[in-house]
Amino acid sequence: MFLGTYRHAVDSKGRLAIPARFREQLPTGSIISKGAEGCLQVYGPDEWVKEQSALQLTSESPAEERRLTRMRFGAARECEFDAQGRIVLSADQRGYAGITGIAWIVGVNNLIEIWNDENWRRIGEATPEEYTRIQDQVAERRRGK
Repeated sequence: MFLGTYRHAVDSKGRLAIPARFREQLPTGSIISKGAEGCLQVYGPDEWVKEQSALQLTSESPAEERRLTRMRFGAARECEFDAQGRIVLSADQRGYAGITGIAWIVGVNNLIEIWNDENWRRIGEATPEEYTRIQDQVAERRRGK
């Protein structure tokens, strides 16, 4: 399980240090790809297998599902850690997420998200009232299932 929020600099070569407690859970073969709301998502091998199973192109796949599959898998790259525990975010990945000098590495249970500074501050710093409203909305949807 991935927990916590970390703020790290991204150097001119696109290298980003991943916290040790996250690296311990990410063996070779981890994958980074585009995520919703402009973040990047890092999947361990087991989570990536779930993505592969959930998004399969067939002749009967709806257009939006085909498009999502192409975007998700076309943007995916393997994560390799260097000796300092860094990964390289490609220019395309940095451009998609708007990451320049600072990135936020956020543990979200089964995967990791990487956000640019401005977007994470907007999303991650909810007031107590916003947090309660969102929590109540999610609880209501779950009850409706």
